Amino acid sequence: MSIKHLFLVAVAAIVACAPARGTSGTSGAAAAPRKADFLTAEEIVGANADVGTVYDALSRLRPNWLASHGATSFNPAGNGFAFVFVDGQRYGDINSLRKIEAYHVADIRYYDVTQAGARFGVRGGPGGVIEVRMKSP
Repeated sequence: MSIKHLFLVAVAAIVACAPARGTSGTSGAAAAPRKADFLTAEEIVGANADVGTVYDALSRLRPNWLASHGATSFNPAGNGFAFVFVDGQRYGDINSLRKIEAYHVADIRYYDVTQAGARFGVRGGPGGVIEVRMKSP
């Protein structure tokens, strides 16, 4: 087979696999891109994770937020878990997420230790902050 024939076969394969002009290559409505540090109520409901607590929803959708990030030189005896803030106020440790029903949540944001220090100052923990914003009544 000559180079010319190989080229034609390759072009035909590319054209056959490409989506039609004006389509995205997927069916249905396009979903919003998933953000690693942000979780919306729509994503929680879409994953059917709104029937339990916020802790349950995070363990399904963002399990790395619940992991310990280790002891630091700032807090060598600390456990490295994130602190929880609800509507801008300190709420408790990571286990306090078990007290919040997921269907009450508007959105949840994770701040790593650097971002938490910038946003919350010394109230931000050595393992970061999980900030929960509740739906307004």
